Amino acid sequence: MNERSKVYVEILKQIRQLMVSDQLKTGDKIPSERELAERLNAGRSSVREALRALELLGLIETRRGEGTFIKEVGDHQLIDILATFLLQDSKAKSDLVETKYVLEKVCLTTALQQADQHFSQEFMMKTETLQQLFKQLFTMQNNGLLYRIWLIINNFCHTFQQEIRLQDNEQIVSLVQALVEKDEKTVLSIHERWYQDYYIQKNVE
Repeated sequence: MNERSKVYVEILKQIRQLMVSDQLKTGDKIPSERELAERLNAGRSSVREALRALELLGLIETRRGEGTFIKEVGDHQLIDILATFLLQDSKAKSDLVETKYVLEKVCLTTALQQADQHFSQEFMMKTETLQQLFKQLFTMQNNGLLYRIWLIINNFCHTFQQEIRLQDNEQIVSLVQALVEKDEKTVLSIHERWYQDYYIQKNVE
């Protein structure tokens, strides 16, 4: 690694540390290029280059007239880039889909076992896609790491799976109804059938 690359990598590390120390999270605005250069005691050109790399990967986004903001985890071009190398065969895709299924099953079971958790059918049906439904379920729980892992896995799956709208499949409508009724046996049964019928047969080639 040459000297310029070392400086570049070090600035990326310092920007990350600064985000942690400032307790910045998804959606928060990060300091300006000038402020970063001052706080990191680095040249503005080096900071600019590091920010461009982060934006290229979709880790941050610049909004004209507003500033630069942190994007949601997993919502970036790195997923698409890595998928072209990692998902070369059906076994890799099958493993990924199985992992997604296991995470979702844990999410469903945990959500249903929470005595204070009540699902409003009106609230649940406001979600238009299966992804939005599971986002709702994962964010209802206290395990933020589980949600982050699922989100990344889910985004990888979307590189070879079509997004499904809730009204496109009767099983999903039934799943929502079973959630409202807190019928764990039916919820898990529907999710298992969905996994077998849709995820495996139609999306892993």
